Amino acid sequence: MDGNLNGELKGKIIIVTGANSGIGKATARQLADLGATVVLACRCKERAEAALCELTCVDGRCFDLMMLDLADLDSIRAFAAAFAAKYDHLDALINNAGILGRHRAQTKQGFEQSFGVNYLGAFLLTMLLLPLLEKSEQGRIVMMSSVAHAWGDVRFDDLNFTHGYNRFAAYGHSKLCNLLFTRALAEKLRARGSRVTINAVHPGIVATDIVVNRANGRFRWVASLMKVLFMTSDEGAKTSVYLASDPALNRVSGEYFYRCKIEPSSEASKNLASANRLYDVSLKLCDLPDPLKS
Repeated sequence: MDGNLNGELKGKIIIVTGANSGIGKATARQLADLGATVVLACRCKERAEAALCELTCVDGRCFDLMMLDLADLDSIRAFAAAFAAKYDHLDALINNAGILGRHRAQTKQGFEQSFGVNYLGAFLLTMLLLPLLEKSEQGRIVMMSSVAHAWGDVRFDDLNFTHGYNRFAAYGHSKLCNLLFTRALAEKLRARGSRVTINAVHPGIVATDIVVNRANGRFRWVASLMKVLFMTSDEGAKTSVYLASDPALNRVSGEYFYRCKIEPSSEASKNLASANRLYDVSLKLCDLPDPLKS
């Protein structure tokens, strides 16, 4: 895997969502080892505190734990407000958290959970934190996409999968939305001369607990098998860390990365008209004025 992971991050403030396990925890660890202050944005307090205890076992690492539920737009707004009250800028936001639903379920505001958590929650968090990212010398946003983005097109007529729900289709749909948001926001930031960049990443086929049912532990055997066959979380985290840290990427925005290199993506993911339409729809769904027009 190429990419310079030796960027000096001392004094940098970076948020990693879903940082209590898997790729998120590995990402947080690697960023802290490069000198960053890493804000662990997590939903489950018990698991987050356990992760914090593990991560802080090495002297010199700096972490801050803040609670965030991406399935609740009110929680996202509260997190953004609390962060802004505590920090005067943000150097990087890594939208790592994600879910692969087993059955169709809804977020607190009634969105299909893959769309609501993987995409819309990350969209709102990014837009709310954008003013603090613009106060950074080189603000960076990393969106978690996947090769699954290529499984279809945006379902503008049924974003919430009320018809024909399939867990894998819904997951791929959310990852396509993340990539389209990356394209749209990159263009808008570029047009206003902003130094903030946004890129998307496919972490690879990584052995994580995303397939495990948190409530009853079902499918843990699948996760165990994945650990034998696929990439480790540390390997999967490297591209996100690269995108957040490497000075060579200061002017790179709107791209899709895999193994620290720009990769081709689906034709649907390159449709700027769809990207801008999704951006506008998302603002309405979040009842959010466009911060780029203020």
